[in-house]
Amino acid sequence: MEYASLTDHDDTSHKCNVLFAVLGFAYLFPFWALVQPVDYWHELFPTFNVEFNISLAYTVTSVATLAWVVFVSGVRGHKLRIVGGLLTQVVVLAVLPLASLLQSPTARHVMVLTSTAAIAVATAVLDSSVFGLAALFPKGAIEYVQFGMGVSGLVTAVFRVVSKACFPPTMLTVATTAYFLAGAVAVGSAVVAYFVLINLPRTQHYLRAASTQHVDWSLLSKVWRNEALVVVNYATTLAVYPGIVSGLYSIQYPSLNANEWWPLILLTLYAAFEVVGRYGAAWNHCGVTPDTVWRPVVARLALIPALVCTAQHVWHDVISVALVTTLALSNGYVGTLAVVVVNDCVDKPERAAAGMISSLCINIGLIVGAAIAFCLALLFHL
Repeated sequence: MEYASLTDHDDTSHKCNVLFAVLGFAYLFPFWALVQPVDYWHELFPTFNVEFNISLAYTVTSVATLAWVVFVSGVRGHKLRIVGGLLTQVVVLAVLPLASLLQSPTARHVMVLTSTAAIAVATAVLDSSVFGLAALFPKGAIEYVQFGMGVSGLVTAVFRVVSKACFPPTMLTVATTAYFLAGAVAVGSAVVAYFVLINLPRTQHYLRAASTQHVDWSLLSKVWRNEALVVVNYATTLAVYPGIVSGLYSIQYPSLNANEWWPLILLTLYAAFEVVGRYGAAWNHCGVTPDTVWRPVVARLALIPALVCTAQHVWHDVISVALVTTLALSNGYVGTLAVVVVNDCVDKPERAAAGMISSLCINIGLIVGAAIAFCLALLFHL
């Protein structure tokens, strides 16, 4: 297996990798846009924590869509799926601010969850298509898709902080509307990046060499162990993020709790260090192989009880910051490598289908994690 490196200076390869990073950035941007504005959701839904519902609705819809794509549709039609998915995300992000105009809390809830489901369908289609396309490339593409995904989380966090800082608290709805519209523009720009990528001679070469693939049991038998680790890794993260992380409160600076800045600070910190972790995975694999990747995946499970205990009783802000930083770094680094090493388990013609299975397993991990988060919220009244 040829692993990627950010020190690879081949111009054509680098251009492809950058464009894949743009696609990874764009297609996950709407998910981050949904989970970042916790203060806005608290204003629209003051009586309950809607973040848990958003996470659950997103992951259930995403997994159902991905299962259909992987097991029924197969690897084909990249152009229609990627362009159609991106445009769907743009439309939903543009209309989502209208939820604040609805007077009925039930109507608001229905619109937000419906928009979440629509984004989930589009993202699932994009997820399978982008990973399937990236897996055709022998070097770098998957790592750069993952890196772009991390950058999207950081940029949405910064967008949210800037929009909140530029408007007074009384204009929270206006600030969030600007935030969603900026996101729609950012996602729409990725359509151009896709057409540049798909028309590169290097991309055309790999597309011609690839054949339409379907997932079969022989392929699953090769990858199921490592794909299970992908599920465990992402379930660990979603069990505590964003719900429990956004529910942590500051001890040293209580004013940050009242004005909703503390959860935004923690979410931004998470986004920043996840990018660092993903960058590290693209730079150096530290000897991680399909046979050893289980060790850091299992070690990350300790973060769930640690963050639950912290949410129940925060002793010091340093503890909250340290745990959130560790969660982010480990998810970025271990999560990327868990997906990348799957390609070590299959033959080259099987990589596109294996990439689609990985995207499905990421989302299965998300739904399992969201379900765990929901149960933890009920059990510990978070």
